[in-house]
Amino acid sequence: MHGLLSYPEFVQQLMEGFAPPEIAQLMNFSTLKNHSGNYITPLFEEKFEDVVWSVEITWEGLTQEVYLYILLEFQSTVDRTMPIRLMHYVACFYDHLLKNGTTTPSKGLPPILPIVLYNGSERWTARQDIYDMVYPEPPAFLQVYQPHLRYYLVDEGRYTDEELGLRPTPLSGVFSIEKASADRKGLQQAVDRIVAIIQASPDKERIDNIITRWLKRYLQRLGAKANLDQLTSLGGKRHIG
Repeated sequence: MHGLLSYPEFVQQLMEGFAPPEIAQLMNFSTLKNHSGNYITPLFEEKFEDVVWSVEITWEGLTQEVYLYILLEFQSTVDRTMPIRLMHYVACFYDHLLKNGTTTPSKGLPPILPIVLYNGSERWTARQDIYDMVYPEPPAFLQVYQPHLRYYLVDEGRYTDEELGLRPTPLSGVFSIEKASADRKGLQQAVDRIVAIIQASPDKERIDNIITRWLKRYLQRLGAKANLDQLTSLGGKRHIG
């Protein structure tokens, strides 16, 4: 998935198809810029994937840059420390922006939209704001001093096949494949669906190449029986074996 979200069209599909519409409709996707890099200190000894993009939004006549911090959470179980991790990651990214001169304390920090993209089999139950981890809730005179950082969750597994079908994009097709990974028949149907989406795309060849490379890697991780060496185009070979 990290490879797919290195392409602006897939970031646009994520925002338009799965983010709150009141946010996505403000974005000028032609201004998407990739800022992915290693911003995280060794506080958390873990392997994770993240993607950072900036995009211009226009709000009440004012145009400004917003950063999309997308964390790809592909563990099989829910990480209940996610609010703490996201606070650390966002702080490290802000520190990076200050150190490289993108902004200064006097200019202020740009807004960030933290997004967690999760594809585990369990439904996501972790808190989405670090404030909600403070328990018991402090009295009113202390509440203002508690940390607040909320992330937006995209839990792939909560979308039904019907809901994904209403989003005829390559990314929704990828979600369908990941949801069906344990069911060979369902996986074949999901592959057939994404083939149809690709064939209807105005940029068919480019999308075909991107999705085919992703699918080969994904099937290898699943251990699916397929002649992957000959899988060079979804349009030319759609049976997973």
